[in-house]
Amino acid sequence: MPVATKRTLSPKPVLDEDALLSAFSEVGVKPSHAHKIWRLMLQQNATSYDDIPELPKTARQVLDSEFAIMTSKVVSRTDAADGSTTKLLVELQDGQRIESVIMRYGDVLLDSFPDDEKKKLVDEEGNTSFKSKKRATLCVSSQVGCAMGCTFCATGTMGLLANLSAGEILEQLVHANRVEKIRNIVFMGMGEPLDNYTAVLAAIRAMVDTGRFGLSPSRISVSTVGVVPRIHALKRDAPEIGLALSLHAPTQELRTQIVPTAKAWPIERILEATDAFIANQNRTVKSYNRRKHVLVEYVLIADINDSPEVAHQLGRLLKGRDVLLNVIPYNPTAVPHDYHPPTAEATRVFVDIVRNTYGVHTLLRQELGQDISSACGQLVIDSNAGKGKCGGDGGGTKDAGVGDLEDLMGAGGEKIRGPVPTGSRNRKVAGNGKVHDLGNGEVGQKPEAATRRWDVGTADLVVKGSILALAIALVARVGWKFIKSRA
Repeated sequence: MPVATKRTLSPKPVLDEDALLSAFSEVGVKPSHAHKIWRLMLQQNATSYDDIPELPKTARQVLDSEFAIMTSKVVSRTDAADGSTTKLLVELQDGQRIESVIMRYGDVLLDSFPDDEKKKLVDEEGNTSFKSKKRATLCVSSQVGCAMGCTFCATGTMGLLANLSAGEILEQLVHANRVEKIRNIVFMGMGEPLDNYTAVLAAIRAMVDTGRFGLSPSRISVSTVGVVPRIHALKRDAPEIGLALSLHAPTQELRTQIVPTAKAWPIERILEATDAFIANQNRTVKSYNRRKHVLVEYVLIADINDSPEVAHQLGRLLKGRDVLLNVIPYNPTAVPHDYHPPTAEATRVFVDIVRNTYGVHTLLRQELGQDISSACGQLVIDSNAGKGKCGGDGGGTKDAGVGDLEDLMGAGGEKIRGPVPTGSRNRKVAGNGKVHDLGNGEVGQKPEAATRRWDVGTADLVVKGSILALAIALVARVGWKFIKSRA
């Protein structure tokens, strides 16, 4: 298994918390000055150290000699024809390149509805009644390339070239915020996030810090092929973020065929770890409709893992678990395998078996951004064709970049200055409506890149719950008026 080349960054990203605090500590500068730099840079658009008031002279000397406000740059931007996605090609200071993808929901959400549901929104005069709040999700990369070698993924063809620092991960969010305000983050771009655990956890901590980006933990999701020790560590260090598992097969034998590095950790142990992670989140949840779920990603490949027999195996495996199965028809991509997308009928049968026979919440993903190679499995940098040529037919959001570091992982995981803070002021409880946008990162839902999804069968529960809540409020109001009138 390849190991990332160790990089020495010069200058270092000023957003890299560990690096900046360590440098300030060596010269006796208080940490409060670092937090002031981050706050003014990220919340008040400071673009130069000259914009930071009352910096000690020694702090300024350290900043000028060792750090830069931005160490990366956007070298190209590609927009999907329907405006749903924007792909940013980002060049790092050492010339290596990564990709980030902005996914927009709301404006194009109606397109993902089944035809029979679209008809219900059209009145007798032919007018469509539909409203959806516009929101943007950023799919970030955590590595240059990937060590996992998923056979359907273009990123895996690059191999693992380098780990990103926490600052470089955060700079992707800064670049994206200059395009538009980002509401949610998914670690589903290039690389296996749990293979670069220290930097990813440090980046998450900065994202939820109200003095920096101020995102809610529930609006951040990490996807993994199943690095068991790191999943357990994540439960300790970042217990409120979303978790997605790139599964792709219900048996160890088939999974190893699709993900060759998935050998060290049996599927049962992986699911035990994800079960423990989500059970920890649900321990205080009393309402079934508000239970949170692990998003299980399943790339459906014709004649490989799309048969009815495999669907029954998958249904038995996931039955009774707190999961949302996200079925993703294979995106043709530049991989050395003769893979093909499943037929619409095979996909329908597969989904029906898992959903209706075994009661597994199942979502069929409809991709965003295929026309700009930013859909699932399509992110890749073609180093052989010269810098900046973004790869080919495949690659994209996490399933693409998720390789499998399982056999490189030791027990446990680093803990970085305590866990990610919980209970962010931005926390919001999501409803369980019939339409699920899993890119929104709300409580009870798990984000996933470049995605619009449809889940059938929960709208009635939401409507009934809303009516009940309204009735209770009305009775309480009338009762209060009655009591006042008798007083």
